[in-house]
Amino acid sequence: MADRDPTVINTGGSGGGGWAVAAIVVVLVLVGAFFLFGGGDLFYGGGGGGDTDVNVNAPNVEVPAGGGEAAPAPSGGEAAPAPSGGEGTQPAPAQ
Repeated sequence: MADRDPTVINTGGSGGGGWAVAAIVVVLVLVGAFFLFGGGDLFYGGGGGGDTDVNVNAPNVEVPAGGGEAAPAPSGGEAAPAPSGGEGTQPAPAQ
């Protein structure tokens, strides 16, 4: 039996779809970079040079009358003080 070389069958090149996808991705990256690095002002006016007031005047906040003093927060594992004036002292309903 004679030795034979491998047979190579060439069916032509692959489709150009890969190049088309790569070209679209490159165009999208360039458009994104254009907007990211300041080219987006083309559509929204000249940009800089405007007068923007960033000072905010907060309203005066008043404490409601009769509020009394707030109880101090518990520290280091202490239990919170029980409410005074009968709040929260009702027994649980029977089941």
